[in-house]
Amino acid sequence: MNKLIVIKIGSSLVANKEDSLDLDFIRSISSQIRDITEKGSEVLVVTSGAIAQGMKSWGMKIRPTEIDKLQALSAVGQIGLINAYQQEFRIHGMLAAQVLMSHSDFKDSDRSKNIQMSLKNIFSLGAIPIINENDSVSTEEIKHGDNDQLSGEVAKLIGADALIILTDQDGVFDCDPRKNSNAKLISSLALSSMDEQKIEFGKPGEFGRGGMETKIKAAKNYLQADNVVWIANGRADNAVMNILGGEKIGTKITLTLEV
Repeated sequence: MNKLIVIKIGSSLVANKEDSLDLDFIRSISSQIRDITEKGSEVLVVTSGAIAQGMKSWGMKIRPTEIDKLQALSAVGQIGLINAYQQEFRIHGMLAAQVLMSHSDFKDSDRSKNIQMSLKNIFSLGAIPIINENDSVSTEEIKHGDNDQLSGEVAKLIGADALIILTDQDGVFDCDPRKNSNAKLISSLALSSMDEQKIEFGKPGEFGRGGMETKIKAAKNYLQADNVVWIANGRADNAVMNILGGEKIGTKITLTLEV
């Protein structure tokens, strides 16, 4: 395999409906990451879920709108989120390295170079970078940011071979499958022909900020002729390994139509 893979994990996957982190999902994705690294590839994870976990810690059902409350939720939730990953990683003989970033980091050349060097050093030590937005101190991230965009920026910066965006949907549909039972999954999508596709993007989920539209924007920012994006259901059995194994699941996004 010998590739550099970025996996983006949505809030709806790490936060379950029982007011806690979904440890079964974190266990599953950790096992897949171990299998990927054992085949010689490097993996970087961009995970959402800090604010969602903070909400659950305080028993909140509705996401606050006040910036200061969201920052506090992120600060509390980030601890439980990274500890859950670290615990499962250690079971598989891996170490997680927490990295908090903001979108402004990518707008400054020196900071971008520092990010590249830091991630390179983490990989050289054999750890798995776990990246999240720096919500607890950056109001810009809470107001405008989302981890879909962050995953595309990171994947582009480090020259990743593939960006796999995991969500609670089976991929990109022509309309919102939660509202229309006749919605059709688009298995293959080329950015060069996006204008010809009639896609009605649904709204974000209960805990997340990004919807399917932000995932497409991340793909547009990252994609070049020699890489690929997948959007797939993270709850499907062995989803990431199946994608990397060539199975047709989710939506595969390329820059141009594949021949």
